[in-house]
Parts: sequence; C-alpha cells; structure tokens
Amino acid sequence: MVRTDENPFDGEDPIFKAKHPLKKDSFDPDTIFHRDEEINLYVNSLQDVVVGHDPNNVFVYGPTGVGKTAVTKWVRDKLIEKASEQDVPLKIVGPVNCRNYKSSYRLVSRLVNEFRLPDNKLPKSGYSTDTVFEFLYEEIESVGGNVLIILDEIDNIPPEARNDFLYDLPRAEASENAAIDEARIGLIGISNDLKFVDSLEPKVKSTLGEREIKFGPYDATELRDILGYYADLSFHDDVLSSEVLPLAAAFTAQERGDVRQGLKILEKAGEYARMDGSRTVAEEHTRRATESIETDEILDSFENDLTRQQALTYIATTLAIIEPDYDARTKRIYSLYSSIAEAADSKVRSERKIYEFLDQLSMQGFVRSEDQNLGRGGGRRFVYQVTDDPVDIINAVVKSDYNRALPNNVWGILKHYKEDEATSFEAPDPDDEKQKQIWQFT
Repeated sequence: MVRTDENPFDGEDPIFKAKHPLKKDSFDPDTIFHRDEEINLYVNSLQDVVVGHDPNNVFVYGPTGVGKTAVTKWVRDKLIEKASEQDVPLKIVGPVNCRNYKSSYRLVSRLVNEFRLPDNKLPKSGYSTDTVFEFLYEEIESVGGNVLIILDEIDNIPPEARNDFLYDLPRAEASENAAIDEARIGLIGISNDLKFVDSLEPKVKSTLGEREIKFGPYDATELRDILGYYADLSFHDDVLSSEVLPLAAAFTAQERGDVRQGLKILEKAGEYARMDGSRTVAEEHTRRATESIETDEILDSFENDLTRQQALTYIATTLAIIEPDYDARTKRIYSLYSSIAEAADSKVRSERKIYEFLDQLSMQGFVRSEDQNLGRGGGRRFVYQVTDDPVDIINAVVKSDYNRALPNNVWGILKHYKEDEATSFEAPDPDDEKQKQIWQFT
C-alpha cells in the first residue's frame, strides 16, 4: 500500500556520486589504459603532418568498446595542439559517425557543413550528391593546407557510395574532376567490422589501408583496471564490495572485451542495489546485472542500429533457427519474414532484398552464414546462425516495438529449443495444413 500524500523520491543517492562517467560515449577520460602500442602506431602514422609532409590515410578497426574512438579523439587533439605550435596549417573534421547518416547525400552534406558558417549550411535536400561533393572539394580547397577527415563506423556508408568516400575523397587532389591544388587530404576511417576491409574493392583497400591499426579486445586484467577507474569516478567510497569489479571484468572479457558492456554491468548492478535499499553493491547485484545485460544490448540494437526491415529479417532468422525440422536457409527465412512483416503491418519486400538484408546483418555482426556444399548435383546453400543467444533475442523483441511480429506460440517452441528437443517437437495438429507452417500468427 502506498500513501498518496508521501513522496517516493529520495533526495540523495547512496550508491552513485556521478553517473556520467558510466555513459562512456559521452565521457572523455583523462587517462587511457592499455593502448600504448596503438597510440604509438597512430602517432607514427600522423607524424608527417607535423613536419610538413602530406597526411597518410589511416584505417582503424576492432570490435566495439575497445578504445578506438577515445584514442582517435585524444590523438586528434594532440595533433592539433602540435600543429599549432609548429605553425602548420591543419583542419580536422570529425569524428563523424556514418551510422547517423542513411544516405551518401546526408553524410557528404554533414562534411560540407563542418566547413561552413551557421547561416550558410546546406539544406537536407535540394542538390544532387555529385554537386554536394563538388561543394566539399571547394570548401577543402578554400581551407588549404592539410585537411584530415575522420569517419567513424565507415562500414555503415552505403555500399554504392564507398568509392566516393574511401577512394575518391582521399585522392581528390590527384583527380581532374576535383579542383584541388592547395589542400592535401588525409582520411581516417574507423570500423567495428573486422571483415569490412575484405568487402572493399582492391583499389579502395589499397588507398584506405596505407596505415592500419588494429584494436583487439581487452582481457580481464585490463578490464579490471579500466572499470576500476570509472568506478572510482562514479560510485561513493566503499560502496562496491570486493567481488564486483573482478566479476564484471571476467564476464565482460568472456563475452567480447567491450568496456561499454562492463560499464553497463556496473551501472545496472548499482541500480539493483539501490532498488533493494542496500548501501553496498554486492556480488548478487552484479550477477543479476550480467543476466539481463545481453537482452538490454540487443534491445538497444533494435532501437538504434537496425532499420525496420533489417530487424524483421533478424527476427525471422532467429525463428528459423529455433523451429524444428528446418535449417535457417534463405528461402525459409524469407517465408518467415513475410509472415512477420504482415503481423507487424510492415511492407513485405522481395526475396532478393532479403539477401541484401542478411548481408547487412552479417557485416554488422548480428548473423553469420555457413556455406554448405551439397556435392555433385546438389549445389550449394547458405545456412544462417545468429551471434547472440536466441532466447536473449526473443526476450529483447518482447520488450521492443516489434513484439507484435512474434507468433503467439513462440514460447512453446522456444522451450523445446532450450531443452534441445526441437527435432522431436510436433505442431499442435500435424494434419492441419495451417499447423504444418508451425508458427501461429494472429
């Protein structure tokens, strides 16, 4: 029972003294841990700028949450500082996150506007993409000197525009189509997709990969140092029990060595302790946090990383994996996708588009495929797997805006999948033509 004349909010937080450091994307640390080698490679790659040589192109890659953007920003700031001391002309744009721009027009317009005053910004539409690229070259030439453009998550650049951004742009001063004489352009491309460079044309790969810097995942010891740094900034003294940091670091290292995941675990563990009325974050709270973190991360992907059609394809692939008597082949995924899209009141796209959506999901790391050779006369087929636990994916769908896309008997079939009994599962009425489709959409 709650008395309506009482206020349920507390005036102080016994657990957190500052939550901002736990929001890593919006927090710039004053210490960078365990990235000395990568920083040295970065500095060596960009040293030419400071002493008056043309800038190199740099390709930076590694999984999410391993310090790529943080190191890039720090190196950028130090490079600007040194160039100013040396009186070397230098303009740096970015990092600009390509994920936020769904078309090449929007992305190149953003780059143009980085050079322009507020009263001269380009509109969101009104020009051809080629014309906007001409505007960009004009702005670069007007600045002159060295111009470094930093593009984050370049794997999100539309495939048809990758040559424009990753080949033509860094080579613009050598092109007859770009009137650039005084400026020298360098491109820093950052990617979360370790296989992204393999999808590029050889000439693009050669241009972008003049200098390559790989960021690997952190191990448990490194994560404990990093999480300890953020914990000191975020929690009150003596709030964390001794088990919390080792447990959060070990779990994160086992998953993928992603600092963001470790920070989410600490934040969630602190919130569980606060909800329990505890003044200490204990092992129990941390374990609860690790159990829910996977679903929360997938939910975040549904909300921020995937288009609607990609999300529906991802859900269809998950259902194809857990259902009995089928492999998750493209045709089966498309059949399920069609039912899901109709249930979600979304447009059903062609089977050819499904191949594109699956390729996109694979590049983003949500699915992977196995090429099966069926022998002479049997041809080849691709069988898909999801990279997260299907149980976590279904739980995330339930919490998302796509919950109407799920069939109403999903929990029964998921139960059999979890118990490794899918092959012996029978639909409620195997003689019913509708039930032969297994999934029940209403």
